Amino acid sequence: MGDAAGIGPEVIVKLLNAVRFPVGIRAVVVGELGILRDTATALGLPVSFCEEGAEKEGGSRSGAVAVRSLGLLQTGDFVPGQLFAACGDAAFRYFAYAVEECLAGSAEAIVTAPLNKEAMNLGGHAFVGHTDILEFMTGAAGPVMALWHPKVVVAHVTDHLPLRAALDAISVPRIVHVVTLTHAALVRSGVASPRIALAGVNPHAGENGLFGREEIEILRPAMEALARAGIVTLGPFPGDTVFLQALRGRYDAVIAMYHDQGFGPMKTLDFANGVNATLGLPFVRTSPDHGTAFEIAGQGIAEPDSMIAAWNLAVGFLEN
Repeated sequence: MGDAAGIGPEVIVKLLNAVRFPVGIRAVVVGELGILRDTATALGLPVSFCEEGAEKEGGSRSGAVAVRSLGLLQTGDFVPGQLFAACGDAAFRYFAYAVEECLAGSAEAIVTAPLNKEAMNLGGHAFVGHTDILEFMTGAAGPVMALWHPKVVVAHVTDHLPLRAALDAISVPRIVHVVTLTHAALVRSGVASPRIALAGVNPHAGENGLFGREEIEILRPAMEALARAGIVTLGPFPGDTVFLQALRGRYDAVIAMYHDQGFGPMKTLDFANGVNATLGLPFVRTSPDHGTAFEIAGQGIAEPDSMIAAWNLAVGFLEN
């Protein structure tokens, strides 16, 4: 359910009001039944919820969405739009519970509502976001943060690192890992022969060493290693033009070297329909490409488009 003081409950209710479950797909919300019911009532949307198991009973509860309540919060425990350690703690526990269900084989995908990193840390959980939690809980070797959009996919070699540290973290093995996972995900999504471009680290992609040597000493050797493994990549191209070329249809994916290099263009392109997908996990995980939006929480005006897109991408991965 994400941070209850943010827009998570609202976009979940709006998502469930907008989508219909495909055959074989069942949704369970890990959160709090009371908060979700109160949110649906406040929004005036005809979405009904029940404790998991009751949705199978039929009668007046038939068609209700199942909720796995953890009993951590009630509506009166917080104020929408404000920072609460209890909400950060609960958001972490909802997510951790869902991860454990997937690892146990009881679920196959997670679509996460946003959590607030500051609230989560105040609640006693020292992580910088979902990806770090996933890496810790699953033991996955370097999961990859990818932004998925109908026009282009952008995967990141580094994500939540200070820029100085990010530059040191760009390496041949990491680039090979990121490209390999991105290539596999694109194939799984229906792209038979993915065209993957690498964004350069330096201005003008280094200008043959004039503005830096990362392209020569790290990116090109990584591309050669990938070619030996049968994965063709293109570039490295200047970061100020490669995204435009991708949007014009030249590439299916761009590999960004650091967080803002990829997130900036993608959020400018389409803040509403971008989806954050974590690659390299033993299950599917997607989330909307926005945060808790405390500034509009509780006002009923949050747009659910990115949450809906995250749901659709998760379903598409499962169906394929």
